Amino acid sequence: MNWPAMGLLSASAVINLTNVAAMSEYGLGSVVLYLIPALVFLLPAAFIAAELGSTWSGGVFTWVHEALGEKWAFCAAWQQWAQNIIFYPLLLSFAAGNLAYVVSPELARNGPFNGVFVMAGFGLCAAVALHGVGHASRFSVWGVVLGIVFPTVLLTVLAGVYLLGGHASATPLEASHFLPPWSGIGGLVLVVGNFLAYGGVEVSAVHVREMKDARHGYPKAMVLMALLATLIFVFSTLSVAVAVQSKQLDLSAGLIQAFETYLAVYGLKRVASVFALLFLVATLGTVLTWMLGPNHSLLLVGRKGLLPPFFQRTNVHGTPTVLLATQAVLVALLALAFIFTKNVNDVYWALSAMTTQLYIPMYGLLFVSALKLRRTRPDIPRGYRAPALPLLAWVGIVSCTLAFLVGFVPPKQLKVNQPIAYVARLGGLVFALAAVPFVLYARRKPEWRQPQP
Repeated sequence: MNWPAMGLLSASAVINLTNVAAMSEYGLGSVVLYLIPALVFLLPAAFIAAELGSTWSGGVFTWVHEALGEKWAFCAAWQQWAQNIIFYPLLLSFAAGNLAYVVSPELARNGPFNGVFVMAGFGLCAAVALHGVGHASRFSVWGVVLGIVFPTVLLTVLAGVYLLGGHASATPLEASHFLPPWSGIGGLVLVVGNFLAYGGVEVSAVHVREMKDARHGYPKAMVLMALLATLIFVFSTLSVAVAVQSKQLDLSAGLIQAFETYLAVYGLKRVASVFALLFLVATLGTVLTWMLGPNHSLLLVGRKGLLPPFFQRTNVHGTPTVLLATQAVLVALLALAFIFTKNVNDVYWALSAMTTQLYIPMYGLLFVSALKLRRTRPDIPRGYRAPALPLLAWVGIVSCTLAFLVGFVPPKQLKVNQPIAYVARLGGLVFALAAVPFVLYARRKPEWRQPQP
């Protein structure tokens, strides 16, 4: 791959529009809520991933291994893989809501429909992933272009024309509204959720060795990814805020509502259904990217003797079939939560909170590793040297720590009657999953190690 393709592949891991509708309720204030995680999380993560990725190939496991040793490296790779299991249903339910809204708004809130869609969407992506990295990466890149970049640019243009045409904005656009209203510590959970919106900076690093001139190209790819992510999040959110009143907003289909509002001016409201299909393409592309990176990364980890041989099996295309099948079984179990729930939004917010809490500690390990490697191994030639890396790393460490603690607060959108029980359940799940790599590491056997192909 050349660096623009790697940038788009990285963007397909980072950019997902699941939070756009919820963020649009803040209007102009959403800009600040995106910029804070971009400055204290995305910027440090992108610069540090560029330095580590252009110096040591192999992704998060290799980087943490070089700094903190094999056990913590296994922990980082495992957390990246495990959070996907919860992230897949979250992402696919977003696509389900958009498609369903075109047919019937009530269908978007239908639990069985969302659950079946999650299983079918995951199965389709798994079928593509089984044919190897080449086909899947091309699908992911085109998914970003057709399903995210193109609709966002068009939505932004339509919003501008809508306002210039004399139509009233559904949200105040005065400069005084740039500061979002304080809604208590429960509102901070939404900012923490935006850490997840920028998560995935490191996912494509496992494919660095497939790049042309990776040392110079990978940093450029990270810059392209960071710019695309921030611009797309901000402009898509503001475009929804201008079009749809917060009281009429559907959290899973806000983007389609915005398109319907703008296109109705020209008598083209029905065309909005086309964009629901494009969002589906983008979602499947994002799911594919996450299937590629973490599964291949954990496969490489397993072959170092950290996973039983059964989980190291691949097909003729090199796809880790057993790891993928394991995810499929667990995703199907999580999809049952949609099928048997009374409120789809409750499942959506619960999955979002769990995903964030599982993923943030991995970034803490990433920032600590970058800090230690710059201090203990300064003489190794870097393909790219991140400016002010110690400052970036410490900003990342502090922001991840605070985000992890705030993440245990029930979000205001999730009506929790027993907050202590909520924290206990979320904490129990997070720490139980986090303990798995330490148990496997303690029970590892010499015969688990497999030759690298």
